[in-house]
Amino acid sequence: MTISAYYLVAGLTLPVMLRFLIASQGFNNAVRYVTIVISVTSFAAVLLARPNPAHTFRKPEKWMSKRTWVDTSAFRDPAFCWFTASISALFLGFYCVFFNLEEWAATNGIAHKGTPPPGAQSTLSTYWLLSIMNGCSTFGRLSSAWLCDRFGALHVHMTVTIVSSILCLFLWTFANTLAPALAFAILFGAFSGSVIGLPPASMAAILGADASRQAKLGQWTGMMYTAAAPFALVGPVIAGHLVSEYETYLGVQIWSGACLLLSAICMGMAVFVTGRRRSRSEGDDKV
Repeated sequence: MTISAYYLVAGLTLPVMLRFLIASQGFNNAVRYVTIVISVTSFAAVLLARPNPAHTFRKPEKWMSKRTWVDTSAFRDPAFCWFTASISALFLGFYCVFFNLEEWAATNGIAHKGTPPPGAQSTLSTYWLLSIMNGCSTFGRLSSAWLCDRFGALHVHMTVTIVSSILCLFLWTFANTLAPALAFAILFGAFSGSVIGLPPASMAAILGADASRQAKLGQWTGMMYTAAAPFALVGPVIAGHLVSEYETYLGVQIWSGACLLLSAICMGMAVFVTGRRRSRSEGDDKV
């Protein structure tokens, strides 16, 4: 909850801070100042954060050994493979929303950059849309923790990803005025907090309750993010190409929604595989 509370502060202040610093200090100095703020707060987290004492810590025999960083048995686990594919698809479309929101709003006259033009339907600055979306994500992060304790992380993760896909395909695409644009920023922001915050919890659900498997949580999560990282880089590039090629943001909206839907389908497969494995394990215990 502390991390989520900090994300609320950072999500609201850093975009606004960067925008004003660029205007007053120039781009290079603005990036330097924001980097200093992030570095100081991150260093404070390193000093103050403590691991869960109940979690089994696997001390590696050799830090430079391949087995320390890569557990090849994970690739033989269908649930891990499906979930890694899910996060890869998620990264293809998720960040495109944040990267294109401001330009989309300015291009469609919903919000503005700089001084509002005469006759503008709104005096809202585009960066406030992004700040609202970032701030609302905190509610998703906090509520998902409560929901996961009751319904399971994988089920919650799949559900919020489906809802995020629907918001992109059916709300964002039809948002032509300020009111639906704000509704999209608020709703997608809230659900996006759960979507992007739950992968480690979902991976813990895949590993199950066994302590020896839970000890691999950090390793498997790191492997998952490493495999998905290139897709986070490629996704916004594809979205930018769609905008320049077709001169409309409809392609980005459909692309993001489709990627999130594909991610939810892969999560559904991970849910199915994990549930079947749990049923078999319970059956063996009864025997």
